[in-house]
Parts: sequence; structure tokens; C-alpha cells
Amino acid sequence: MKKQRPVNLDLSTIKFPAAAKASILHRVSGVMMFFAVGILIWALSVSLSSAEGFATIESYLQGFFFKFIIWGIVSALIYHLVGGIRHLIMDMGHLEEKGSGQTSGNVVIALWLLLSVVAGVWLW
Repeated sequence: MKKQRPVNLDLSTIKFPAAAKASILHRVSGVMMFFAVGILIWALSVSLSSAEGFATIESYLQGFFFKFIIWGIVSALIYHLVGGIRHLIMDMGHLEEKGSGQTSGNVVIALWLLLSVVAGVWLW
């Protein structure tokens, strides 16, 4: 019996639609925010511990690495917010068709990129 299936599956031919990318990124941004809470609580704890702790966190905020971390956290928050609004609209019964789902996925990703650039300009 000969099976008609590919022996070497070329995974580079698999393309996710925009709606799938938007949904996956929504989950990834939620995980990022979960870990970001630890960083933010640590920074808050150190800054409230003493005047020296506040000065330490303030000096960290002047550096590129810490600004990059904060930008990543803000970017994840922005995406999770925009993607969450998309999911809420879909839960109400709108944008559930294939075409509108793809369009809303593209809009969410484009809006996230735009707002992330704005947040980066604001931080720097």
C-alpha cells in the first residue's frame, strides 16, 4: 500500500493569515506583560525604599537598556489593549467573517506598530 503524502514537508510554504498572527501576538503580549509586572514591581519597590533607591531607578531610566525594556513593556501593553478591543468586538458578533477578520487583524498590527513608534519617540 503506497501512501500519497509528502516525504519532506517544506515548512517555509506555510503562511499564517493576518487574523492568526494578530491572535498569536495577543497571547504573546499577554505573557510579556505577565513577566513585565515583576520588573515594574521591582522598580517600584526600589524607588519607594529610600531616596537613594529612587535616584538609582532614575539613573537606570536614563540609560538605553532600561528605556528599551520600558518601551517593550509599553509596546506589549499597547498591542494587548488594541488586540483585546478587537477580540471584544468579535465577541459581540462583528468582524467574524474571513475578509473582515483579515482586515481587522491587519489594522490591529498596523495600529500597534504606529503607536509603538509614538511610544518610542515619547520615551526617548
